[in-house]
Amino acid sequence: MIISLFFSVVIYRNASNELERVARLQRFSYEQRYESLFYNSSQILIEDDLIEEARHRIFLSLVIINLSIFMFSSGLGYFLAGKTLKPIAIMIEEQNRFVSDASHELKTPLTSLKSAFEVNLRDKKFDIKQAKELVAESIQEVDKLQILSENLLR
Repeated sequence: MIISLFFSVVIYRNASNELERVARLQRFSYEQRYESLFYNSSQILIEDDLIEEARHRIFLSLVIINLSIFMFSSGLGYFLAGKTLKPIAIMIEEQNRFVSDASHELKTPLTSLKSAFEVNLRDKKFDIKQAKELVAESIQEVDKLQILSENLLR
């Protein structure tokens, strides 16, 4: 947008200078042509209103062009930003789903182990045979957790 405004200023100044140059040439041409009729060059009237109107129209045209460029570039930027950010949003969504699934998969065996330990600790008749079974089941659950964590890291 800054570049567009810079070029607009340059175009406006060049167009204004060109209008002034044309007015000077026209004034000079009238002076040469009608020198015998007018004694004072201030009597030769160039319509300054036409020059000001032309400047105003150039200014309005440049404003409209700059606004159009701004609107177009804003819309295009919004569209391209959406296209660029969509894969990132999908990746973040998949990552969140992965973390949620991994968390659930890890919590289930841990909860099972904890429950088995708590139940057996409260059992007053807990003996060595039951302790060995509990340890064997716990080792199986730990093996499952180890396999799961290895699979998650691949």
